[in-house]
Amino acid sequence: MTTTYRQNSRRRLDVANLIVLVVAVASGIFAYVLVTYASMNALVIVPAVVVATLSVPKLIKREAPRE
Repeated sequence: MTTTYRQNSRRRLDVANLIVLVVAVASGIFAYVLVTYASMNALVIVPAVVVATLSVPKLIKREAPRE
């Protein structure tokens, strides 16, 4: 019979990805304003959406317990 031990990992907020997410949201808002009021192409907003989408899953990091 094998016994598995569950290690408790700590979760922490990744500050660098949080900053990237805030910048992406601000860029998205700025791009939305450009599209709405300056009649720019709607593709301006795509990079902000891509960066925000990629940074959200990496906001929480798991750390192994230290001994």
